[in-house]
Formats: sequence, structure tokens, C-alpha cells
Amino acid sequence: MRKNRLKVPRMILLIGVILFSQIALHPNVSEAASTGKLLYDVTTDKAMYDPGSKVELRIDLKNKLGRNIVGGSVEIKAKYLQEQVGETITKALNLNNNTDLMMMANWIAPESDFKGYLIEVHVKDAAGVIVDSDTVGVDVSSTWTKFPRYGYVWDFNPNTNTTERIDKLKNYHINVLQYYDWKYRHHKPVSPNMVQWDDWSGRVIYGDTVRSYISQAKAMGMSNMAYNMIYAATSGYDLDGVERDWALYYADDNPNGKGNFSFKMSDSTSTGITDLYFFNPRDPGWQNYIFGEMNKVFQTFDFDGWHGDTVGEWGKMRTADNQTLYVKDTYTEFLNNAKQAIGDKKLVFNPVGAQGIENVNKSNVDALYAEIWPWDRDSDGMLYDTYYSLKKEIEQSRRESGGKSLVVPAYMSYDYGEQNPGSPFNTAAVMLTGASVYAAGGARMELGDNGNMLSNEYFPDQNLYMTEELQHRISKLYDFIVAYENLLRDGQTETTNRIEFPAYASSAYGDANKIWAYGKKDSQYEIVQMINLLGVSKKDWRANDGQKETPQHISNFEMKYYYSNEVNSVWLASPDANDGRSKPLAFTKGKDRNGKYLKVTVPSLEYWNMIYMSVEDSGCETDPSMKEYVVNGNFENGQQGWTYTGTADHGVDSNDAYEGSKYWIYGSEPYTASVLQTVSGLNPGTYTVSAKVKQNTGNPSSSRMQLTGYGGKPVYVSIPHGEEYTTISKTVKVTNGSLKITFSQTASGDTNLQIDSVVVELKDQ
Repeated sequence: MRKNRLKVPRMILLIGVILFSQIALHPNVSEAASTGKLLYDVTTDKAMYDPGSKVELRIDLKNKLGRNIVGGSVEIKAKYLQEQVGETITKALNLNNNTDLMMMANWIAPESDFKGYLIEVHVKDAAGVIVDSDTVGVDVSSTWTKFPRYGYVWDFNPNTNTTERIDKLKNYHINVLQYYDWKYRHHKPVSPNMVQWDDWSGRVIYGDTVRSYISQAKAMGMSNMAYNMIYAATSGYDLDGVERDWALYYADDNPNGKGNFSFKMSDSTSTGITDLYFFNPRDPGWQNYIFGEMNKVFQTFDFDGWHGDTVGEWGKMRTADNQTLYVKDTYTEFLNNAKQAIGDKKLVFNPVGAQGIENVNKSNVDALYAEIWPWDRDSDGMLYDTYYSLKKEIEQSRRESGGKSLVVPAYMSYDYGEQNPGSPFNTAAVMLTGASVYAAGGARMELGDNGNMLSNEYFPDQNLYMTEELQHRISKLYDFIVAYENLLRDGQTETTNRIEFPAYASSAYGDANKIWAYGKKDSQYEIVQMINLLGVSKKDWRANDGQKETPQHISNFEMKYYYSNEVNSVWLASPDANDGRSKPLAFTKGKDRNGKYLKVTVPSLEYWNMIYMSVEDSGCETDPSMKEYVVNGNFENGQQGWTYTGTADHGVDSNDAYEGSKYWIYGSEPYTASVLQTVSGLNPGTYTVSAKVKQNTGNPSSSRMQLTGYGGKPVYVSIPHGEEYTTISKTVKVTNGSLKITFSQTASGDTNLQIDSVVVELKDQ
């Protein structure tokens, strides 16, 4: 559980260096998940790592099990998507009840650049039972620009604990920071007094605090971007070398204003500065001036780049010599010249409202960023007010920019926050907007110093707060987008593949009260993004009144997906379940008038699921191959897909991933019992049904597998008595598209039956 970001260790146990190779092992498909009773937190020492560098893992344990752990163990393993990378490290654990322990482990990251990993930590007792588990994401990237995770800082007081604040953001894997209103003046960002200065509003800024933030952030793997507008100046600018001839004016037919293009920021301030005045970004004189001022910033502070800003598009403007222009049409030229002027520093730019974003997308900026407002419109005239509008802009920007991932500041519950300061964010509203952005391949800009979340474009306004539940969910969400960055925003393109949910309404456009599902693909995977809007009455992302219904949590429902390439493995991953681990899904295949399809039973949908499919067989014994048709044939999902009748005890034992799970029946008294499943959607043909079985206690009068309902006479296979698992099988000719598989037993008492690895294989059509 992510609760306390700074912890004082009472005991330190040093685990040796963990060396991982790129060899893929069988994945862990256990049902372990965080309980909070033992594993308090798992964190890393940086937000991002260079390939081949050392990753320091910190594992905090607090034993609240009500018993001592003696002879237990801690297991650490790394995953790239569904595949384990390297070997599992197992360390002994002894921890008394109500005792704390901190472990440190060093993992050497693989040499591959731009890869996301999920580190899994399992704690087992002396019997080998997992008593707690957790995960943490690790981004191995040489620069933040491919997978940006933007955050911000704004508090530059002398007593600010910069180490604590940066550490909180590091634990969310924030890899680049916007330094909001750190500067002296917009047109003169570096103050004559390097010790302290006031910003335009009168807030006191301390130079050492700015420098401390920068150094702490660099130490934790984050980059630092100096915020400043690209074309703004405050009053008194003419005394600092800014020429009036560079100014912009409202055109005569512009209904938004008259005279100087300016913007009122406040009615009064202690500095006397209330307005911004704007200059022509295309003017060479202004460009040379502001580029020179920004290079003074880089000479004075160790910033890594310039975060440029605007106040949006305000219509037709004119210059001092009566030339007319729209500011958005100057973006490409200005940004390309700015990038050249600042050399190796990074450049990010905010076309407010995404107005003119097409001109930014084709420029040389290092990353894309656009503050979204619901009253602005995209290039097709569509308002940016729905979940789908966010997805649409993210995907269009990716195409126009050659693959860059758009960062979206979209301030949640704006009016509600201003009217109800000190209130909590609505968890469902935040999670659904986040899912809409991340599933589409974008990123959010929402988290800032001291772990705050934005609801307003003026970052010092901290109107709303995250509840403990939302903090935990956001933490898991950010782990997820790191671990699966190579499926979310690494060359994926949209598809129009048909997706159906027989039991629920669905839509490809984020409609209310439906499952929002759409397809993506890359060179290896076909992907279904699935966002839950069932029970959500409005499709607005902003939730401006602070209200949003929690989606209807659904379980064990069917998805029918029409695939393009051959599929031999199907996996499910979600930030809402199983701590983000990938789970294999059993599937069946068929063909109808709409094409080739596969069917899966989706175990659960809360906010957001991602299903990814590959032509490659996973190599995992519990993963269904293309010839398997049984739902949950290895019982890794408990009793899902199976129906029990009878008088005996029954259930599923979940063991270690390499042993898998098994279905068991046992009765101390006389009983009859059966467990069955009907497989449907089979094409006519010859099928072999096989299973691993063990019957080693008692002496049943009848113990067998029975095949019926396939269009022929019932057939039976006896289950033998023995101490080891044995494989039984039977072949039948299916003529009516279905096959009922039943395992049954009749016994006088003290008798058992164990079943595993049930497979239906097509032999001939």
C-alpha cells in the first residue's frame, strides 16, 4: 500500500545485487495481491534509469498478520509485459508480529533502451503460502521525452523540504518537472538579486530553494523545465530592452478586444504588476531578445529545458506595421528557431486549448503538451469536452508529430474546486479521465510538489485533495503506465477491429452507460483498450460539479474480438486488479460472416482493462494455446467457467506459479459430485479432450470423465487410482458446435479427486 512516502527504518537487511538477463522464463500467474498486512510499500530510488544502470529497490515491511513469520521468504522478480526477465531472487525472512523491517535490493537494469518493467515482490510464510505481495514499475529510458510523465513544483519558500517533495513525486515515477512561476519577470526571468526575488504577483522566490529542487530532482532521475511564456512581458518592459515595435495589437475586426493584445492577471498585486503584454513571436527582434533571456536562465540555473506557454488563441492580430496574423500560425517558426537557439536544452510548448496544436506537432519540440479546455474545438470542430475528444487529440497529435506522446493538463472539477476549497476529488472522475488519456497513448500533467493534484491552471491554488484511496489508485496507475509503456505509447496505431460484449452495451466512442472498447496494434501485439462507463450517466471528462458515478464493477463476462493476425496467446493487465500483473486468458476461436474471432471470459472490469494478444505462444504451461477451447482449463482463475453439483467439499488450490492450480473434490462421508463445463462455438470436426487427474485417497465406486452433447453417444474415461497425476483423454466427432465435459465421482467417504490442465484440441476438420 502506498501511504507514507517517507519512512524511518528500524532495521535494515541488505539483499545482494540482483543480476537479470534478457532470458524469458515462465511468468508468474498467481492470484497474489497487496493486503497491506505485511508489505507496506515497494519503491525505487529514481523515477527513471539509464539502460544497464543500478536500480535500488526499497521494500518496507510492517508485520500486522497477528503472528510471527519464521522461516519465511521474500521473492523478487522482474517482468517485461508477461515474461519474466532473469531469475527469481529468494531471501530468508524472519519477522516478529508488530515489527518493522526495511530491505534494500539492487537490480541491474537490462541494456535495452526505452523499456518498462514491473518488479514483483512476494512474501511467503514457512509453508510457502503467499501472505502478501506488491509491485512497482521501473522505466529504463535514456531520456524522458519518449515516455513523459510530467509533474510540477511551485513552492520556493526557504523552509521548503525539497527532498521530501521530490521523493513523493519520484515514487509516482514523475520524470520531468515544470517549475511554475519561479522566475522574476516574464520578459526578464533572471532576477538582478540572485538570493531572493518576488515574482509578478509578489510571491517571494528563494534562489537556493530553486537550486535545491533542481539538484534533488536530477539525483532522482528527473529533468527540470523552466516555465516561461514565449511572448509575454510585464509593465516596465521598455526599460529592460523590449521594443514597442515588437508588440501585438487586436485587429480592427477582432471582437475580443482593442488596442494592445494584453491579459489581466490580477486587479492588484504588491508589485503593481497586474497585466501581461504580448509580442509578435514571428518578429526577429523579439525572438533574439527572449532567446537571449532564456539562455541567461540556463547559464544561471541548471535547468534542462524551457517549458513555453501561451494564453491561447484570441483571434486576428496586427503588428506595429499593420501586418495581420494569427498567433497560432507563428508557432512552428518560433519553436524551431527557439530549439536551435537553446542548443542541447529541451523544449516543450503549450498551445492552450490545443489551438494551433497542428503547428506545434510538426515543429522540433522535444515533447508535446497541450492544456485542454472543454469549450475549445479540434480541427474538425469537435468540442474538447468528452472522454473521446481527449483520445482523438492524443492519437491525431501522435500521427502529426511522428509518434510523440501528448501530455494533457486537463483540470478536474475546476468550478467545484474553486467553490468548495478543501474538498476531496471524486475518485471515479479522476480515474476515468486518466484511463481515457493513458489508454489512448497520452500522459497527464496532474501531480505536483507535496503530492498534490491540480484542479486549476494556477498551480499554487491547491483547491482539492486526493483521498487515501485515490492516492493508492493513482500510485498503482502510474506503476501501470510505466510497466506497460511499450504497449501504450511505443508505436501503436488504431484499428477498427470489431469488438463485442454479448451481455453489455459497448461503444468505440466513449458513450455513457457502455463499455468503451477499441483496438490498437503494433508489430507484435493486437490490443484492446476497455474503459468502464457502465452506470456513468455523462461522458464529460471534467466533472466540473465534482460529481461522477462509480462505474458498475462487472465480472466474468464474455468479449468477442475479431482479430487480424494469428493469435496464440491472450493476456489481461489492469491497474485496478492483481497489482498490475499480466494474467493469461483462455480463449476459443471461430469464424462467422464478420471474420475470424476469438472469445475470452474477462474476469473483472472496474475502471480500465488492457487485453493484448500475440502470435507467439507464451511458453507458459498455464497459458492457452490456439488449440485450446476450455475456459479456465488450468483453474488459475478459481472455479470460473465450471459448474459444481453434489454433496462433497470442493474448491481450487492455488499454488506457486510453476505448479499452477488444481480443482479438488473431497468427502469424509458418502457423496456424489460432478464438475462440468459446456464448450460452445466449436466448428464441426474431431476433437480430443484431455486432463491431468489424480485420485489417491479412498476407493470410489465410480470416478470418470464423461463427454456428451456433441452430437453423438456419451463416452466415458475412467480415472485410475494412483499417487501421481496421470493424463486421460478421449476423442469425439463434434457435429453440433458444442461439447459438455463432466468429471464425476461417487464414493463411500474419505475419498478425493484432483483435476488440472483440461484441454480441448482440434484434430481434424
